[in-house]
Amino acid sequence: QFASWADAVIFVFSLENESSFEEVTQLHALLSDLRGTSDVALALVGTQDKISSSSPRVVEDARARALCGDMRRCLYYETCATYGLNVDR
Repeated sequence: QFASWADAVIFVFSLENESSFEEVTQLHALLSDLRGTSDVALALVGTQDKISSSSPRVVEDARARALCGDMRRCLYYETCATYGLNVDR
């Protein structure tokens, strides 16, 4: 329902979780089918807690940027609450 009135959409996924990244792809496709995205501002945000050997990064920067490019008119940010990376943007 949000697709009919939203002026902007922020897609958020975990850099540590492949399924969250795949879900963003599906949600973007749904938005495109329902409304189109030519007049909607889009942002893609990859979040992480603390990347470590026990919780490795699974979505690489290049893949996320490629998806953002496919979305068109999309900004990409990575954030990390643990270190404060891009938290104030």
